[in-house]
Amino acid sequence: MPKVMIIECSDEEADRLVEQIKGIVTEHECQPFRGPGKVYEFGPLRIDQPKREVTLHGNDVKLSQREFEILGLFASHPNQALSASFLHNAVWLHPDSEHGEEEAAAYARSIQKKLSLYQSNPICRIVEDTCAEKKDCCFTFLVD
Repeated sequence: MPKVMIIECSDEEADRLVEQIKGIVTEHECQPFRGPGKVYEFGPLRIDQPKREVTLHGNDVKLSQREFEILGLFASHPNQALSASFLHNAVWLHPDSEHGEEEAAAYARSIQKKLSLYQSNPICRIVEDTCAEKKDCCFTFLVD
């Protein structure tokens, strides 16, 4: 939940404060999660973050920017349950938007489908479950 602080200051100080806040917000908007810039290989799946390329069995896989960023989160957190709210907060510029968790979950399912990560015995797969501590949808990128 956002916190509000009320301060007293002159109009000039208030203008400077507003400009500083705008600078911080603009900085944040230009810097959503992009990953550490690594190359990940999981069997036939290759995720090249610096080049922003994903290949499966040597074939290019077309992913949207958000799908690529979410896949990067999965790759950097293998075998860890990531909640839809975590994915949403890490990738979206305005993570408090309505239906954000459902949107993040839909992107995770789209990645799963595009990469065929739902098959019974792939090298890696995305498993959807419910997080124990919350009633939130979680996804785990399982790597054998």
